Amino acid sequence: MKLMDGEEVVMELRPHPLAFMRYISICVYYLAIGFSFKWIYGKLTSMPILPSAMGAPLSLVVWLILMLLLPMLVSILHITFWPLLASALLSVLGAFLVYRGLPVANLSYLALLGGLLGLVLVELYRRGHRYYITNQRLIMTKRFIFKDERFVKYEDITDLVVHQGPIGRLFGFGDVIPITPSGLGTGEGISMVMAGVRRLGLGLSVGGGRTVKVPRMRSFMGFFGVSNPEAVRDKIEEMKEAWRGVPYLRRIARATEELLELSRKRGPSPIIP
Repeated sequence: MKLMDGEEVVMELRPHPLAFMRYISICVYYLAIGFSFKWIYGKLTSMPILPSAMGAPLSLVVWLILMLLLPMLVSILHITFWPLLASALLSVLGAFLVYRGLPVANLSYLALLGGLLGLVLVELYRRGHRYYITNQRLIMTKRFIFKDERFVKYEDITDLVVHQGPIGRLFGFGDVIPITPSGLGTGEGISMVMAGVRRLGLGLSVGGGRTVKVPRMRSFMGFFGVSNPEAVRDKIEEMKEAWRGVPYLRRIARATEELLELSRKRGPSPIIP
């Protein structure tokens, strides 16, 4: 990160260790599958109503469903495809290993490995985020596989929104979302109702919906999951207020320098008696 002339970092932040709970919950979920799947496998293979040959294939199907269930829900709720993609790859790997001769009961070890590896990756992902409050602007960066950066000047900030979920309120962290005229930092929430009638083989449906602008962002578009978000918001407001008159002072200083430079080029004015 390169600072501009005269720019100084006032505060440096990164997400709280529990900020990415959506991903941590998936890893813990995998660990729970790993610890319990052998018991599930034993129950399925010992069911008297099922042929013995059906126990292993059914257990594989159950494992695949369990591995995809929570990641699919997280991907839908948080509009991100990474959890579902990672879970799909892990599920395909498990199915391939079973095809190559791995006992289905040993898929519990794969789930445990996925959970532990996931916790490490989530922590590396969290550490890849850095947020800076400087005397001139806000800087948000993310470096994990890809590199993303956002710079917001104080004069472009129209509003600051603080958001805390239940876990954030409990542990003292939340999001600080800078809203700009471009609309970055907001998304749309959709509410929709549909009704249908079917008579004599004919169908008729009527629907209606409404969208509303809501504060929403990616983790590098604002200050995501930072500790004590109210204090961070207040600091940004303080720096924004302090910056309010600086551009005008700079213009005056620049104009003064140009006048002095022009005066030096012209030389001293003649004295008229």
